[in-house]
Amino acid sequence: MKEFLKTKGFKMTPQRELIFRSFFEMGKHVSVEELYDKVHQKDRSIGYSTVWRNLKVICKVGLAEEVNLGDGVTRYDRVTREPHGHLFCQNCKRLIEFDIHAVLPYLVETGEEKNFRADSFKIEITGLCEDCQAMENKKNERLH
Repeated sequence: MKEFLKTKGFKMTPQRELIFRSFFEMGKHVSVEELYDKVHQKDRSIGYSTVWRNLKVICKVGLAEEVNLGDGVTRYDRVTREPHGHLFCQNCKRLIEFDIHAVLPYLVETGEEKNFRADSFKIEITGLCEDCQAMENKKNERLH
């Protein structure tokens, strides 16, 4: 990682290393707040703005991208070569990944029909997850 960052014009500091390592350990769809909490538990000297700036660096070097689903929380997702979509629960704010391989041919064909060469795809579906639907159904049953 140190050499990779160097080729991108950044140096690896101990703080940056902790932030990067923590981000990649946490998995996908990490908010600044979540990453800050994890990093702050390990090193109380690292501030919120340092975590935020380093998340921007992770994006700038192409290892992550911002995911905004309209709920006011910016999340950061590791960049992978595997195409995937996001299901976003509007109630509990859970973000669930799903495989989009089955619809890729249709998406490519749609682009070609419009003389458009697609380089990547982002699919984000909002609604209610299974758990929130169950809670909503119980609530409705009690009202009737």
